[in-house]
Amino acid sequence: YLPSLEKDFWNVVDCEKGDIIAKITVVRRAHNTVYGLSGEHAYLADIASPFLHVTETKTHKVIKQVGPFGEGIRPFTINGKETLAFVNVDGLLGFEVGDLQTGKLVARVVVEGWNMGDVRRHGNPSHGIGLTPDEKEVWVSDGHNMRMHVFSAVAPFQQLTTIPLQDMPGWVTFSLDGKYAYPSSGEVIDVKTRKTL
Repeated sequence: YLPSLEKDFWNVVDCEKGDIIAKITVVRRAHNTVYGLSGEHAYLADIASPFLHVTETKTHKVIKQVGPFGEGIRPFTINGKETLAFVNVDGLLGFEVGDLQTGKLVARVVVEGWNMGDVRRHGNPSHGIGLTPDEKEVWVSDGHNMRMHVFSAVAPFQQLTTIPLQDMPGWVTFSLDGKYAYPSSGEVIDVKTRKTL
């Protein structure tokens, strides 16, 4: 599933042949995309829309919308069971949570103790969110304060700690074993101790 560089469609591409299998039109700024672990659904975020679009990968049709979220959707992640989406939205230092089964917004979580401010890249206070492989924590980027904020991944999504970074983070990912976090600012962080290695 290949977004069209913020045009109004995704291309579904056969990776072996390079052929375009289908074109999925949504709103107007196709951007972040997550393919579900089950292989049955892909999740499409159009920055111009407050809805997360869910496709059925057998038919390549949008079968559901989740939201509305507070603003246009930026980076997001989903859990392995494909029941929850953790979503950065425009204008929010923090994240929102959508229920992928009911299609409803279930939580808005604001980072406490830190101010929003100007960012050098991506145009959003929180651009980058990751779920640890054990699905116990959500790590959220803070571009202005150059931090990763760590939250519990279960309601009420308690803010656990904040980790300073050397530069503005735009994304975060984890090693498959869950031991290390890799923010795009360049650090390697021990997830358990929160120490930058």
